[in-house]
Amino acid sequence: MINTRATDIRALLDGRPLVVVSNREPYEHRHSSRGIMVHRPASGLAAALDPVLQAVGGTWVAWGSGDADFEIADHAGHVQVPPQAPAYALRRVRLPDAEIRGYYYGYANQALWPLCHMATQHVRFVPSHWEAYVAANRRFADATLAEVSAGAIVWVHDYHLALCPRYLRQGKPDLFVMSFWHIPWPEWEVWQVCPQRGELLDGLLANDLVGFQHSLDVQHFLECAEREPGAQVDREESIVDYNGHLTHVQAFPISVDAAALERTARSPACERWIARLHDQLALDGRLIAVGVDRLDYTKGIPERLHALEVLFQSAPEYRERLVFIQKTAPSRTEIKSYRDLQQRVEEETVRINAAYGTSRWRPIIHLQQAMPQEGLAALYRMADVCIVSSLADGMNLVAKEFVACQVDQQGVLVLSELAGAADELPWAISINPHDAKGFAARIQRALELEPEDRRDRMKHLRTYVADHDIFRWMTEHLRYARHLLASRVTTHAVLESAAQIRSRIRGRPLALLLDFDGTLTPIVSSPDRAILSGGVRETLSKLAGRPDTVVAVISGRSLEDIRHRVGLPKLIYAGNHGLEIAWQDSLWTLPEAEAARGDVAEVCRRLRVRLRRVAGVIVEDKGLTASIHFRRTPSSRLEEVRVAVLEEAERAPQLVVRGGKQAWELWPNVAWNKGAAAQTILGRAFGSEWAPRVAVVYLGDDRTDEDAFMALPDPAVTVKVGSPTSLTAARYVAADVDEVAQFLELLAA
Repeated sequence: MINTRATDIRALLDGRPLVVVSNREPYEHRHSSRGIMVHRPASGLAAALDPVLQAVGGTWVAWGSGDADFEIADHAGHVQVPPQAPAYALRRVRLPDAEIRGYYYGYANQALWPLCHMATQHVRFVPSHWEAYVAANRRFADATLAEVSAGAIVWVHDYHLALCPRYLRQGKPDLFVMSFWHIPWPEWEVWQVCPQRGELLDGLLANDLVGFQHSLDVQHFLECAEREPGAQVDREESIVDYNGHLTHVQAFPISVDAAALERTARSPACERWIARLHDQLALDGRLIAVGVDRLDYTKGIPERLHALEVLFQSAPEYRERLVFIQKTAPSRTEIKSYRDLQQRVEEETVRINAAYGTSRWRPIIHLQQAMPQEGLAALYRMADVCIVSSLADGMNLVAKEFVACQVDQQGVLVLSELAGAADELPWAISINPHDAKGFAARIQRALELEPEDRRDRMKHLRTYVADHDIFRWMTEHLRYARHLLASRVTTHAVLESAAQIRSRIRGRPLALLLDFDGTLTPIVSSPDRAILSGGVRETLSKLAGRPDTVVAVISGRSLEDIRHRVGLPKLIYAGNHGLEIAWQDSLWTLPEAEAARGDVAEVCRRLRVRLRRVAGVIVEDKGLTASIHFRRTPSSRLEEVRVAVLEEAERAPQLVVRGGKQAWELWPNVAWNKGAAAQTILGRAFGSEWAPRVAVVYLGDDRTDEDAFMALPDPAVTVKVGSPTSLTAARYVAADVDEVAQFLELLAA
């Protein structure tokens, strides 16, 4: 799985160097009594990205935070990592102590962190902290600019480095830069509290692509960008035009290296840790619940302890039966609110143990010592219940780590509805951490689930997390980045370029590939109202009648629907984005898609029932795929539609959800798109060596057609229909369906 995913990522990079930039480094060198030791973070951003960089190579620029870091690095701050098997270069950035205090412990973690987590009671805006933040961002940018070479993709991470993309853009205007914001993005009413909001948005809008954990974060960011002078927002395409520079904004939920975590959980070292913990903590015969967190006020640890106390009060049968193990890692102890939290957790643990414990039983065990990956995997694997009670969280990878380590499939995930992971993991038991009574009842429910129900829930969770792992997350980023890089090709108006196009296609067989909605017919309020004009039908008939011309319509509609609407016998029809293709003498369907047909029908049935009272929603079952249209739905109900689609789709593991033009698309979980469909049609019509012999013309209007624009090699004539300001990989643009009709007439003539 990993090798295949890594190969896919290398293919998407296409030889371009990858430079990752983050505050935290993946390997620290520290002095110890045994000499200089290497420390790796147990979880978080650095732990998540390290396996990807090991697989594909590149350079990682990060703060050298270890006290022996620069003794190991060369004069420029470079060290090859991992130490035991070097696979990529780590470039360390040296930060002065005063800058660390102001940039990291100050502005990043006393202004941005609480602001974005809606914990405004902890927010502090100090002018000297902002000055240090600016200076540190310049240092990171300077170090990164020294590392980039021609064609590099620079990937900046998180709230520590919001200004860095602007400084990179100033240093190298043509550099491709993307950022991923790992924490929530707040609504405008919260964001406007920030005195430096304009400068921060200016920094982020220097990116070509900004990624967030959740579609709600995307909506909030676009709303904030709309308030920024000089920014124009296209909400349908999720694009911000900021003083002439286009920034695409997308949701990419992060994940974990599920396969590696599973290997760790199955390892002999993990088995030894399980035995050690059972023995040292007197766990034999007990039910075990665990929590694994940094000591942070966003994680809801006091709320968790309160819910457990309520459980022991309301269900005394769990006294002397249930042990809760809270594994914490001290965090940002230079900040008073974090020291106060640590003291509160320790005091609450002592109080609850004194109130309910006995000589033979401690209800709460607080583990603060560092543990290796095998020890954490042992905790996850031992747990009957894992509790994640975040008050606000961009994602929360502990939930996914627990699932990946649950190789025995006996544990239950209790997950806060306020964590980003909640949308992806509906088989968890959901809790509101602010409702102590309800929280306690949900813990009890988790403990009392029947074994078959526990296994079924965990099976679904493990299937999802294994498929949606860290490699898939990075693949989706780089696929989008590749699209944007392809979009940098200058586009020309198709009608003004008629002579040039004629020279491209003259003297060779012609393959004309066409989208339908928005290309041959205008976009209409309801899919049923789309009608092909008589003039366009006549032109297509004339083209299809030529012996050296193949005409194909590749549509998101079902095969039956698109054949009926075009109604010409000599065309090739590809329905459901090419998952099913009809030639004049045969019919082909992608087998993996056919296997998901029943799931599509069942999800559509449930959605029609669930959304029947939401105005303007159309659930269109197209057999192999489905579209949930919301073009006419009031904006106040859109979130309800989105949540319904995601929740119902997650009950069918064979299906995935994709964004469409004012619609959600349900797809079989297969690697297929209009680019693959176009190549299949061309190979069938002209043979495997079609590329140098055939003149290809492809016209389409939306993001699904971009896959075909990128898949068809030069000198194919690719035409984007719609706004000429939209970024596209097509080589030409047509303003609307009227220009498409004129262009087709030129081809026919």
